[in-house]
Amino acid sequence: MNIFKKTIFTGFSPNLTLRDTLLAVSFLVLPWKWFFIRRGNNVSVVEREIEKYFNIKHCYTFDSGRSALYFILKALGVKSGDEVLVQAYTCMVVVNAIKWTGATPVYLDVNDDFNLSVADLEKKISARSKALLVQHTFGLACPMDQVMQIAKNNNIFVVEDCAHAFGAKYNGQFVGTFGDAAILSFGADKVISSVRGGAVITDNEEISKALKSYQDNLPLPRIGKTIQHLMHYPIFLKGRLFYSLYLGKLILGLAKKINLINKIIYKEEKMGEQVSFYPAKYAHSLARILLNQLKDADRINQHRKKIAEYYDGNLKNAKIVSPWLNKIKKEDCIYLRYPLLAEQARALRAYGKINGVILGDWYNSVIAPIDIDFSKTDYNAGSCPKAEQLAERSVNLPTDRHIDLKAAKRIVDLLNKF
Repeated sequence: MNIFKKTIFTGFSPNLTLRDTLLAVSFLVLPWKWFFIRRGNNVSVVEREIEKYFNIKHCYTFDSGRSALYFILKALGVKSGDEVLVQAYTCMVVVNAIKWTGATPVYLDVNDDFNLSVADLEKKISARSKALLVQHTFGLACPMDQVMQIAKNNNIFVVEDCAHAFGAKYNGQFVGTFGDAAILSFGADKVISSVRGGAVITDNEEISKALKSYQDNLPLPRIGKTIQHLMHYPIFLKGRLFYSLYLGKLILGLAKKINLINKIIYKEEKMGEQVSFYPAKYAHSLARILLNQLKDADRINQHRKKIAEYYDGNLKNAKIVSPWLNKIKKEDCIYLRYPLLAEQARALRAYGKINGVILGDWYNSVIAPIDIDFSKTDYNAGSCPKAEQLAERSVNLPTDRHIDLKAAKRIVDLLNKF
């Protein structure tokens, strides 16, 4: 790796800005802000802003998208003996939220676009099916007209997973507004970010009452955990700046070793277990940072589309396929990442890293991350063959605010030479 050439990242806190870093640091160093690290009115301000954005009646925030999913399933009455339909090519925290209600996940295979297969959905619905979780992978909407009709015919609830898709649309309508409810995530690698956070949106009054009760009875997040989330900003800012000089790697490695920053997914969660410090309420200081991100959401999504359009027009390597090229309605997709398929995906990621481009690996396992305890997932190998094939071949490119056309060209030139 050339230490004098700036490293390009896919992920690695892609929404990070100096403005948000200074705001996070102000909560850490200014004594008159310490009381407001966890409590204050910014949480309710965020909820009202999200309601306005989606033109929806109710929004309830939680410490994370995974907690939001757990509580919406509880609000829908999902319990032991029920089944929740969920696509493979997903994350362990989604599976955990389902299993912690006592329900059983039933995995649906996917199409080449990384979203659920409607044909497989129709095969696997049963009398025990209580809810369907619809994941809009990488910001591309599922065919919601078909999905909603199947759900209606079978009398099951629909929860949209918009963790990848804040601002995406289906036929001009925001995803997240089709089903009975939707979850949002504000994790570090999502569309808008406060490092940790999540929400449920719904128009259903009965669901809203249940969610409010769950939210009201949650504790505030632990002060130590919230400080870790705030520390993420200055540490990752330095990590990005000095990564090519190896100092950035040292800073990040040390910060992780001494628990100065948060983990995206904890060891217990990889084993299917709950951590002791969550679920919790959403922190006021993180909500304040998210308000900045909310104001930028549409502009950043337009930027993502611009970068994706460049990839569309300039990737020319027959060994690397864009499964969305000329097959999707581009104006509705927000391209959280730009997905590719390569027969030598691992070799391609290694090649990129040597040349200073850290390519994405979402998802290199049918349930990610790859180091989970699969025995805790109830997934049967071979039950979703397309998802398993895609996981073997998946590589993704960055589209975030740090990627300008010059960086996109550097990525494309590199991939075209592979």
